[in-house]
Amino acid sequence: MSIFSERLQQVLAQKEITQKELASRAGVTESAISYYMKGQRTPSGDVLTRIAKALDTTTDYLLGNSSNSTPPAENDRLQFLQRKLGELDEERLEKAETMLKVMFDDLFENSEV
Repeated sequence: MSIFSERLQQVLAQKEITQKELASRAGVTESAISYYMKGQRTPSGDVLTRIAKALDTTTDYLLGNSSNSTPPAENDRLQFLQRKLGELDEERLEKAETMLKVMFDDLFENSEV
């Protein structure tokens, strides 16, 4: 079984979406979804994109290229923080790092930069 079919099955189960419902949302036939679920076929790029949008996930996640199933729109806050941290001078960046380590010490245990 391909990573695509495994991830497709996983997302459908998590979101409680039927194959029929996915087919309707993505504009493909139910039989096509069945083939993808069994790993017997792989969708074209266009169909893959429509499936990802219908499931509110990413094509990279479905293809196994990423472990993050969240579409970029939900990562806006993280991207904003990354941009702002990137704008800091060295002294302010060190202060921010110290504050984060104090506030979230459990995340930084046994971690080295």
